[in-house]
Amino acid sequence: MQTRYRVLVSLVVIGLRGGFAGLGQEAAPGSRTRDETQQFTNSAPYSSAAQITRHFGYTVPLPEYDLASERFRVMLPKHEDTNESWGVLVWISAENNARVSEDLVAQLAAHRLLLVSPFKSGNDRHPLDRFRLALDAVCNMCRLYPVDPKRIYVGGFSGGSRIASMLGVAYGDLFTGTLCICGVNSYLDVRGPGGEEYAATFTPDPGALARAKQVGRFALVTGETDPNRPGTKVLAQTGFKLQGFKRVLYLEVPGMGHAIPGAASLKQALDFLEPGAKPKPEI
Repeated sequence: MQTRYRVLVSLVVIGLRGGFAGLGQEAAPGSRTRDETQQFTNSAPYSSAAQITRHFGYTVPLPEYDLASERFRVMLPKHEDTNESWGVLVWISAENNARVSEDLVAQLAAHRLLLVSPFKSGNDRHPLDRFRLALDAVCNMCRLYPVDPKRIYVGGFSGGSRIASMLGVAYGDLFTGTLCICGVNSYLDVRGPGGEEYAATFTPDPGALARAKQVGRFALVTGETDPNRPGTKVLAQTGFKLQGFKRVLYLEVPGMGHAIPGAASLKQALDFLEPGAKPKPEI
């Protein structure tokens, strides 16, 4: 599995040539959401080295990692009852500042979603650390708030989206929905219609993979001019739909490049992740 791991590192660390010019604005101070920085101390049992190895199939050693030294951005609805169950979205940024677009924040209250995003989880962070940060975020949010286990989602943008796509499959026994924006990785070697090769980056645990195929929801979002659009489209069809994933939405936003889409497309993608939601026509 070292070859697949090297492919993962090269894809995520290099990111997209040309940077992240379309990231969108930071969450507005006057929004309906309370924005906090929190520190967690409880490592998830499913983020251990043994569990990471089992879920991704890697044989490489994990780097040193201390959850107590990490910080997380947590976004909670203002003036609303949080005693009832909520969904949670773990957001993996392409940058270390845990950037969250204003349009995404605006969708949180409407979808009854809490959001948690680790700082220092950008594309220059070790991929295995990014996995553990996301998993520890889930564990602690579930300890602190009444989270519906049927509504535990992971998402991200660009390199963060690639990490999210892997977690959504490899940890299909934890995450029920995955929001990928302008970046997708696969557990299979996939060839595009023009001979393009998209190399596998992990080997998921068979049980978690089976659950991801059966109950997981995957919203794969790209832009009409996004350089990652061809790969996203091929993997949506060949790496997901043809491999038996039952709930996959390929959403191509007209006129958009490598960017986070606006409110309408984000709403469509998040609506699709909800339990019992019926697929809508793809853009």
